Amino acid sequence: MRRFLNKKKSFSIGDGQALQDSLAFIEETLKEIGLGNKLILRTLLISEELIPQLIRCASDGARLRVQVRRYLGDISVSMSAPGEYFDSYTARKDDAAGIGELEEDEAEQTIRAILLKSQGDKLKISHRRGVNRVRILAERSNQQMLIFTSAALLLGVLCGLLMKFVFPAAFSGGLKTYLLNPVKIMFMNALKIVIGPVIFFSIVSCISQFKDMSELGRIGAKVMGTYMLTTVLAVLLAFGISSVFHPGSFGFALAMEENLEAVNFDLTMDTSLVHMIINIVPTNIFSPFLESDTLSIIFLAVLCGVSVGLIGDHAATLQEFFESCNILFLTITTIISRTIPLAVFCSVAVMVESMGRSSLVSLLGYACTDLFALFCMMLIYGFLVLIMGRLNPITFFRKNREGLLTSFTLCSSSAAMPTNMRICTDLLGISPKVCNFSIPLGATVNMDGTCIFLTITGLFLARAYGIDVPHSAMVSLAITIILLSLGCPGIPGASMVCLCVILTDLGVPIEAIGLIIGINHFLQMVTTMSNTTGDMTASLIVARSEGLLDLETYNK
Repeated sequence: MRRFLNKKKSFSIGDGQALQDSLAFIEETLKEIGLGNKLILRTLLISEELIPQLIRCASDGARLRVQVRRYLGDISVSMSAPGEYFDSYTARKDDAAGIGELEEDEAEQTIRAILLKSQGDKLKISHRRGVNRVRILAERSNQQMLIFTSAALLLGVLCGLLMKFVFPAAFSGGLKTYLLNPVKIMFMNALKIVIGPVIFFSIVSCISQFKDMSELGRIGAKVMGTYMLTTVLAVLLAFGISSVFHPGSFGFALAMEENLEAVNFDLTMDTSLVHMIINIVPTNIFSPFLESDTLSIIFLAVLCGVSVGLIGDHAATLQEFFESCNILFLTITTIISRTIPLAVFCSVAVMVESMGRSSLVSLLGYACTDLFALFCMMLIYGFLVLIMGRLNPITFFRKNREGLLTSFTLCSSSAAMPTNMRICTDLLGISPKVCNFSIPLGATVNMDGTCIFLTITGLFLARAYGIDVPHSAMVSLAITIILLSLGCPGIPGASMVCLCVILTDLGVPIEAIGLIIGINHFLQMVTTMSNTTGDMTASLIVARSEGLLDLETYNK
């Protein structure tokens, strides 16, 4: 499929064949590009409504110009003709279109209005300099968002460097306080609005599809089993790499303890296993949504989904309701996600401006060790896809590019969840029966990247304070990290609370976090990439084993 294509053609309006010839040209070119039949039909229906109006209002001797273009993945059809302005909703068709001079009645006008208005920003009609122009967006590409987000990432780095080294301190502080931080916070708040409903309705609509609860139990067991496998592999990998690489000299932090930045964290979060299990069952139906307690939301969703399948005659009505709510909140999330490039720019600019130069240099070895471990975990995902899924891992990573970048920039498994679910169904061919259950669950209980971060960071800070961790203590540490990862919420900063628990167990002062605070945000962005990739890897493997994977979509 060609990424860039631009075909133009003009048609004589006077010969009476302009409508048929232009529609044939549009259809032929869209098929050449490889657009799906459904989208081609939609584009032709809209064109068939608008071309006659362009022809009717055209000047004498004017020609109808039609352009089909593919650029940055977007496929559009543009049409233009000189003439007087026309009302796209009420204009009538006449002889110029070759279909008679019959006035449309009110019902036909209403149908046209509904058809055209329903296209939203996919249809643009304008009249400039005596020329009527129509642009139909036949297909919007995911690559465009990828390109815009990448550009925002680079511009954010540039802006952060300018704020740090070029702009006056007062200007940089004002820019960060009154523009960058507010935009970032508003975006994250907007995502928090939909995270709970998206988790709830996606799981309910998924579970309610199962006619046989044994099928749900089988898929659930496979998903959790795969999650535990990747979690254990992540912890073992982190311990292995930490035993080979020893960044920083033994006890180097003791000499600079007085220079450590004082950092206060909320340590009131109870991360014990008993507390986590007890609080899965909420005290009321509203508190999980108000407190963003994802485990409780998942519990309620599973309970409602199973119950829908047991109530008999009313099941179909409730299934339709939950599915409609699921589509509603996914659509809201899509609208919010269109502002991702702006949020990325603000977030990265603030991060770069706040990063200390000395801490970046002194902790470079630690950061490289953590990044190397996360890269190795990505290779493990590839091997699992190849061996357990019997699929091409290169295809998996290529189609997951947008998901990787979204997870990296949002630094939140929960916030990236809608994008990952869409990639699973639309690009990887995973059935919603699997991914609508596994992705929301994985955003809460499957934290492979977080396990690597906790292991390497905990051992690094222990070494920095001259604490030798014996092998016997590493077994207990590994179990603690696995349990912490199960209860760690998929939001930015949650891993720091878990790290405080690890440092306490190792006998390292909490103030040690001041050593890594400068580069922690960047590491968490990469950590989130590993977390979400693990969710999608498990979903792919389970879907393959259950025969719920569309291989044609995956290999396309």
